[in-house]
Amino acid sequence: MKSLDLNALSWFCEMVEAGNMTLAAKQLGVSAPTLSRNLVQLEERVGQKLLHRSAKRFQLTTAGERYYNALSAGFSHLQEQISLLSDDGETLRGSIRVSCPESMAIDYLHGWVVEFLKLHPEVDINLKFAINDQQFIDEQLDLSLVVLPPTQPGLVQKKIFDTEMWVAASPEYLASHGAPTVPQDLPKFDLLTSDPAKGWGFITPNGRYELTPTPRYVISSIRGVVDAAVNGLGIVYGPRFYLQAPVDDKRLVRLLTDFKTELRHVYMVYADKRLMPTRVRAFKAYVEERLMKFSML
Repeated sequence: MKSLDLNALSWFCEMVEAGNMTLAAKQLGVSAPTLSRNLVQLEERVGQKLLHRSAKRFQLTTAGERYYNALSAGFSHLQEQISLLSDDGETLRGSIRVSCPESMAIDYLHGWVVEFLKLHPEVDINLKFAINDQQFIDEQLDLSLVVLPPTQPGLVQKKIFDTEMWVAASPEYLASHGAPTVPQDLPKFDLLTSDPAKGWGFITPNGRYELTPTPRYVISSIRGVVDAAVNGLGIVYGPRFYLQAPVDDKRLVRLLTDFKTELRHVYMVYADKRLMPTRVRAFKAYVEERLMKFSML
């Protein structure tokens, strides 16, 4: 394969994130024909088609998705670090308004906020609980971590990581109630969830199966749901990064491991990064660096 132009690869990532040629060209400060030629040349160099293009939108090919997933986080991190270097002499000060799901805030983001505030004593942070971006404008937020796809127009969304969903229950519960052997068995058991409207998806030999749970216990906190499962109240369907520790120390047992489950996603949402205050840009980079480990889960 011919040597690749890093600028062309960066433009490709910007195009995917913008969603259409016109917006991407505007954000990059080039013409749409220039951007289109850049993409054609890049596809020639890699020897594969990266995007299916129409007048209104893009659709990634399999090869394009592979390139984007491999490159986007690296380019974003590099841009953040270059911005921070240019601001190196500036003392960070002022307020940052952030939202995040409660469980993620308590188990992860809270600790990172404490670390950041210790490093930057003239910064203050207001952290709110939210699972989506509906309050971003009304609450005048600077940054949101959300587990539902962003919907607010005019905001930048960046998928931070995917996580596999696991099914698990405590040894005590399984000893008393037995274990499901196929996903279709689950309605016979006590189910625990943080969102009863969210389906439990599986890939079976007969195709996709999705269960809309009728739960015994609902609590709007995945952390609370996992605790209920550990205490023997039923079966949980939750993100691997919340179930890994109790499975490892045998407080929970994984179930239905022969069936592939869906991936859930975490997104970072923010306004135009070119107008982002230095303090917000620094906090964003700080959080992204710590979230990178979850991309391996």
